[in-house]
Amino acid sequence: MERFISLLVASVCTAPLFYFLVSGLVFVSNKGLTGDSGLAVAYLGTWGGFLAAFAGFFVVWFLARYFLVENYLRYIQIYDGMALVAWLVLYLSWTSDQPYTLDYSDRRAVLSVEARLTKSFLKGAAIDSLIEFQYIGQDLDEPHPDRIREEGEFVILPWDTTPLEANKWEVRVFVRNKPVDFMLNIPRRPQQSTDWSGWTAPAPGQQDELLPADVQQNFTIRYRFRLIPYGAQE
Repeated sequence: MERFISLLVASVCTAPLFYFLVSGLVFVSNKGLTGDSGLAVAYLGTWGGFLAAFAGFFVVWFLARYFLVENYLRYIQIYDGMALVAWLVLYLSWTSDQPYTLDYSDRRAVLSVEARLTKSFLKGAAIDSLIEFQYIGQDLDEPHPDRIREEGEFVILPWDTTPLEANKWEVRVFVRNKPVDFMLNIPRRPQQSTDWSGWTAPAPGQQDELLPADVQQNFTIRYRFRLIPYGAQE
């Protein structure tokens, strides 16, 4: 039984490598194809990978059973342990990057954002004509051009959205059709409303051509997350 389980784990853990190898080679060698050709490559890579994984399972089983298990059982078991840990880490890493549904039964999630631009940057133009919000994920957009206000040298445009799913809490704002990204410091799975953040600058590391210096100097946002009972007034 010990040998059987060791061989089974080794075969199961190794088979996916054959899938990724074959499907990866298919996609890389046919990179750039579109239309019907691209669809055919997708099918070939997917099903070819499954067949390779199926064949790989039996190849590993055969080789390990007839050439390795008698003298190298402990090495096979060490490999099994390392492979299981590696696949577990890979799975946890993959699941951590997947979006999750924001379902609060009797309440709905609302993300409120206010964009702030200097009057000197606007040069008399309406702020809602220069910028547009986009939540990174599924949402129900609620713009508020009727709530534009001025505070000193700044013009502020409020915006709400009802996010249906979340992952890394990121908002993209198009300024003069240039995308500007903001990372929001909100818990991954928020369970309560938050206060307004401070005024936040764009996320670092964006390309200069996508984030001109005048935008960096004159544009900030603030945000808050709320849980509002259904039917309640905002």
